[in-house]
Amino acid sequence: MKKSLSLVIACILAVALFSGCGEKKEKKAGSAVEKIKAAGELVVYTNPEFAPYEYLGKDEQIVGAEIDIVHKIAAKLGVKAKVVSAEFDSIIGTVQTGKADVGASGFTITDERKKIVDFSKHFVVSVQYLIVPEACAAKGVEEFAGKRIGGQNGTTGLMMIEDAVKGGVLKDTKTEVKSFNNAPDAVVAMVNGRLDAVVIDELVAISLAKKNPGYKAIPLVDKNGKGLDAPEEFGMIVAKGKEDLLNVINEVIDEMLKDGSMNEAILKHNGLSVAQ
Repeated sequence: MKKSLSLVIACILAVALFSGCGEKKEKKAGSAVEKIKAAGELVVYTNPEFAPYEYLGKDEQIVGAEIDIVHKIAAKLGVKAKVVSAEFDSIIGTVQTGKADVGASGFTITDERKKIVDFSKHFVVSVQYLIVPEACAAKGVEEFAGKRIGGQNGTTGLMMIEDAVKGGVLKDTKTEVKSFNNAPDAVVAMVNGRLDAVVIDELVAISLAKKNPGYKAIPLVDKNGKGLDAPEEFGMIVAKGKEDLLNVINEVIDEMLKDGSMNEAILKHNGLSVAQ
């Protein structure tokens, strides 16, 4: 009886051992990193209307500070980066479905977004700005009461303005909020007289203002000089459960922050746009 029981236990342990090995092998073969290496490319979706982070260069190729990070991630994986242009508010869904390995488009890290995708470490901290005519003397967002403010669909800047109109400093002021596919389109609308201001992240606002004579970029603050929300951290997104890929992304971000190449990338691309 004892001998038989020992034999049974030995068999169970053997099965469990081989089963465990099989599971580990299967997990490795099916990991995000292994799939990317097998495919030979890292598929990255972005909206190239967000200079200096992502924009179209002279040769119509997608370039930018965040795209530089993407290429370093691909190099660490031993593959090429395939960077695909997409509408900003479609990128999270594309990453969730697995069609894209990474979303890299100046995504602000928020608790709401963390519920549906995983974020890398932040690679830059930003605040919101307004693009306005040079003659504008406004010191706070309250001075835009009853005016028309535009921004890019799905961005935190536009959400801040919407919140200010719904229940904040612009409540009951008949201020109009208008959304656009990208910030440059919103600026064109302002130049054509359809908007009074455009909200977008600091460096993007400065870049667009430089490219549109007669306009300037000012901080999005209230009459007391306080921002409508805390400074924002930008990170890249991956689908839930892709920890191995996220680890590689974080390694590259850490390396670039440590050796100074992150700051160099942002400075290099700052102020560039499609027109250059």
